[in-house]
Amino acid sequence: MKEIFDRIVPAPSLTEVTANRIRDAITTGDLPLGHKLSEQRLADMLGVSRSPVHDALAILQSEGLVNISPKRGSYVFTPDLKEVDNICEHRALLETGSVRRAIARNKDKLVAGLQSCVDEMEEALRVNSSTDYTRGDLRFHETIVRASCNRSIASAYKRTISPLIALRTHLFTIMNANIERSLDEHVELLDACKRGDADLAAALLEDHIGHLIEAYRQELSSQTGFEDAITASR
Repeated sequence: MKEIFDRIVPAPSLTEVTANRIRDAITTGDLPLGHKLSEQRLADMLGVSRSPVHDALAILQSEGLVNISPKRGSYVFTPDLKEVDNICEHRALLETGSVRRAIARNKDKLVAGLQSCVDEMEEALRVNSSTDYTRGDLRFHETIVRASCNRSIASAYKRTISPLIALRTHLFTIMNANIERSLDEHVELLDACKRGDADLAAALLEDHIGHLIEAYRQELSSQTGFEDAITASR
């Protein structure tokens, strides 16, 4: 039967909209790591009641972006070094599995998407825009996951990536000190995908994410105030 209607896309709930706004504020650094979150203050800023804010914080807690303590209240997450390792390891498992699946089943679309991201990153480096570079970097890795065409993987990745974006924002200086090496690693990964070498692509991804772990550990270890913030928020 001929379709005569466009599919209806349900509008997001007020809780979802609220969670999206708070998530964006955390990942961009407007709400920094360790920041105390007042439900009433957030409600006033967003122009909503406390109920959707309360539910939104519960969603963000499940994503690892917010820590909620019955006695101390709610805070933007402040991970210790072990948590950083766990987050990055989870990401590596999802991305290496995705790139293998994408090369086997969706190689042309994968390569086209990654090439677009690399072009964006090269242009950002040329004009010295770290913000645009980061955007292209994130889109590169999201492209790998989307090309796997596996909704479960994509959903798990979405829950994992927000804390990493927030961490990258917090560790802005050291991450961008290695921006040229980062670009080289993305180009190598693109070349491996073009050749259809899934084993090499997965190995390069693991190495790339391993370098991120090294950077996180180095910076977190060097920030004496960061450990104090971790203790204060728990």
